[in-house]
Amino acid sequence: MSFESLQNLAFLLGLGLVGWFLLARLRFPAPEIIGPIFLIGALRALHVDLPDAPNYLFPVAQITIGIFIGSMLDKNSVRNLKPMAASALVVVIWALSMILFIGFFLNRFSVMDFQTALLSASMGGLPEISVLAVASGASAEVVIFMQMLRMLGSIMLFPAIVGWIKNRENNNNTLAGPPAHTGAKLMGANKPGNAGQKKAPEPGSARPKSRNQNFWGLHYRSIITILSRPQLANLLVSVKYSWVKGLTTIAIATAGGFVFLLIGIPAGLMIGSTFFIAAASITGIPLIKLSKQFVSFLLVAIGVTLAGNITPETIHTMVKIEFLLPILIATTVMFISSFAIAGVIYRITDWDFPTSFLAAAPGGFSVMTALAIKHDLDPFKISMVHLCRLLAIKMFVPLTFLFFM
Repeated sequence: MSFESLQNLAFLLGLGLVGWFLLARLRFPAPEIIGPIFLIGALRALHVDLPDAPNYLFPVAQITIGIFIGSMLDKNSVRNLKPMAASALVVVIWALSMILFIGFFLNRFSVMDFQTALLSASMGGLPEISVLAVASGASAEVVIFMQMLRMLGSIMLFPAIVGWIKNRENNNNTLAGPPAHTGAKLMGANKPGNAGQKKAPEPGSARPKSRNQNFWGLHYRSIITILSRPQLANLLVSVKYSWVKGLTTIAIATAGGFVFLLIGIPAGLMIGSTFFIAAASITGIPLIKLSKQFVSFLLVAIGVTLAGNITPETIHTMVKIEFLLPILIATTVMFISSFAIAGVIYRITDWDFPTSFLAAAPGGFSVMTALAIKHDLDPFKISMVHLCRLLAIKMFVPLTFLFFM
């Protein structure tokens, strides 16, 4: 790892942070990952000479996600595999049906060749489907664009869905009335002599914050917390006494990732590190647990790597009407059907709807799992459903090429 490579990484991560803060300022959904993609992608589209993201950045991000997921698992998680299998079966049948339906539609009504159309309709991870595109001689830039479009749509829709569900729950709680134990307080407020009186503000109570103060407090509180003196002191103590656990965790996760990668498992680095860390956690090996606050910076790193797929050539190809209109129609059908599949998963399992939506989302494997961690959902369920879908697609698409060609 050269000094120049570290400089390029620091520069790209800096741009990613700027993109995050700019879109956060605009109240954009999922700004941690969309911000870097938009800013760096726009600069590349304007022919600004930017360094490429280091090859090790995305593998490191995948292994880190594996550590997050694996350290959360225990023996109770293993007992919940039965409803997970039913959800995976539903998603696999839907995904393979969409490949045939959307693939033939794109091949018939656009200028895409057969291989490009089928891979564009394949709802797998961006790296895995891109590799299939290159290996099969398909148009890689078209396939990458379709994968990016679905991933960005999933990232932007998910926060809106979570917000809608929370607002609905809050409205239902409001209609249900206040809890019973608050009745005495409400009765006390109607006692003679208390009517019409306003409660005086408590000494030292803070005045309402301005919009700007709320914004900075909301989006940068985690950074301020991390950089505060007590947190830094605790971090130093933790590093001093936990370096053995840290090295053990990294070694186990890295070994698991490369074993699964050599076997040929899709997204092997993340899946392998997840399984090896989970096995170590269940058997009682002492491991470190990463802070959830780190996920935002992890999403920035993933956004920086994904922005490398946006080139002037890709944009020039995609603005052609013979590509754009069929792609938009196909993508809309995929998202509508994914909502229906999320509803089916919600009905046949005890999962909440945000978890069901991420399990059925047509977005990328690693990104959806990282979003699950960020929003306190169960990343193990979501990652396993996506793994089953990705495995089925990688077996189904080559066989389809052989059968129809």
